[in-house]
Amino acid sequence: MARPQIPPLTAEALGVLDRMPFDPAARGGFDVMSGGLAWPDAFPRMRSPERAVVYRNWMPRLLIAYRASITLGEERLKFRAAWEQVVQGAPNWPGLRPERRGDRALRRLRAALRCQDECLAELEAEIESSDPII
Repeated sequence: MARPQIPPLTAEALGVLDRMPFDPAARGGFDVMSGGLAWPDAFPRMRSPERAVVYRNWMPRLLIAYRASITLGEERLKFRAAWEQVVQGAPNWPGLRPERRGDRALRRLRAALRCQDECLAELEAEIESSDPII
């Protein structure tokens, strides 16, 4: 069975991403839903009109997940087309900056993933040791 294609970004969405201002002081955090690092200057803020344009089809999460995969050296090919579309259509997007997938980002990403794994293991152990609800 064929996997559904990820819909392409619109020209409007690419324009929004291309105009996102880079903030050299921005500090990335771990996005649990995508499994990657996200910086606050990469996507439009909540309640901005541009946010809805970019957030169609979970595109930010796909881009974060793909960047994480190439940072880790474990490319997730199913997201490559979206990434390549941004490379071509929004070359100024802060999320493409090399330092956001460089050595420091790799160390931070690995640390976040270890922390996530430890937290899940603790939660699973707690669930297994607790009395059943029923």
